[in-house]
Amino acid sequence: MPIATPDTHVPDHYRLLGVAPRATDAQIKAAYRKLSRVYHPDAQGGSAVAEDCFKQIASAYAEVSDAARRVNYDRMLMLRDPLRLMDDPRAERALDVLDTVVTRLRKRQAALPGVVQGRDLRVEHPLPFAKAMLGGLTVVRAEFTKPCALCHGAGTTEPARNPVCHVCQGAGTLKIGLRRQDVRCGFCAGRGSLLLAPCTGCAGTGQVMTHQEVEVHVPVRCREGAHLRVRGGGEPLAGGRPGDLVVVVRIQAHPFLRADGDDLVCQVPLTWSEAVAGGRVPVPTLETTQWLTVPPGTPPGREFRIGGHGLPISSNPTGAAKRGALRVQVFIDMPTELAPSQAAAVLALEAQLGVARFARALAYRALVSGPDGSGSSI
Repeated sequence: MPIATPDTHVPDHYRLLGVAPRATDAQIKAAYRKLSRVYHPDAQGGSAVAEDCFKQIASAYAEVSDAARRVNYDRMLMLRDPLRLMDDPRAERALDVLDTVVTRLRKRQAALPGVVQGRDLRVEHPLPFAKAMLGGLTVVRAEFTKPCALCHGAGTTEPARNPVCHVCQGAGTLKIGLRRQDVRCGFCAGRGSLLLAPCTGCAGTGQVMTHQEVEVHVPVRCREGAHLRVRGGGEPLAGGRPGDLVVVVRIQAHPFLRADGDDLVCQVPLTWSEAVAGGRVPVPTLETTQWLTVPPGTPPGREFRIGGHGLPISSNPTGAAKRGALRVQVFIDMPTELAPSQAAAVLALEAQLGVARFARALAYRALVSGPDGSGSSI
């Protein structure tokens, strides 16, 4: 038997068989045979829904057709829903009348009808770092469901093949317990009928997935996780206005740039020749690529500032945005896995240059190891 959700009631065995709780064994057997002709999978072309329904009915029949098991089941049913085992239908009618009176006493003035609109859609959208910092327009793909064009939302193109639910008599709900609470029927899932011939276009759901592309305005220096709302960009609704589209921004990291206040920071590797003899190296910006002239003898860790290529700060009356700087930090790209001959060539070049050319290294060693060079090895 399927598991009930908070708003769904799994029918008891007698409701599944369509008989009264005090039905005789002959009446139960006759009801089972009648339902088997309707829900047996072979009679419905192997329908999965029919197979599930038949399993529920067969399980209920196996329980109540055995005398000992039926006694135990009736005791459980008495605790769960006492009215189910009463033969006098006047008790249920009295409770129904009482429920109607209480409902009318509690009834309040209905609120004025509001504007009918489609559902709001929520989409997480990846945004490139440059677009998030500079702002502008981006296109967001929003997916939503709409009524199936083949069955017009009915879930089936052959309604005659879908029998009315014998458990809830087509109402889709059942009155349960002493309070006569309306709960969705678990046998037909609240449809009021059994979907034995589902639509091939939507598999019986009555809905198909579709999408639309919506232009979304991204503000300057948009933040990670920002919610951008587009009025009318959500699910369309016939006879009403469309819902809204809520875009949750997920900023993609830039491979070279990172924000630091109003500035952008970029670390650029230099080869030995570029650091020693100087040269021109490409530097990425938010819009394009700039070329930076590196002077000869540039040490690692030196920072160059390129004004006007950082993050937008504010706009003046002419509309031009003031921007921070692009800070370029250079470092030396050391070669790895040198051959013995290449390493020897490096040592020969260092000897040819002389130790005086490495003043910073000499000063560091003198400060760390002391004047006599007596530092211990690690």
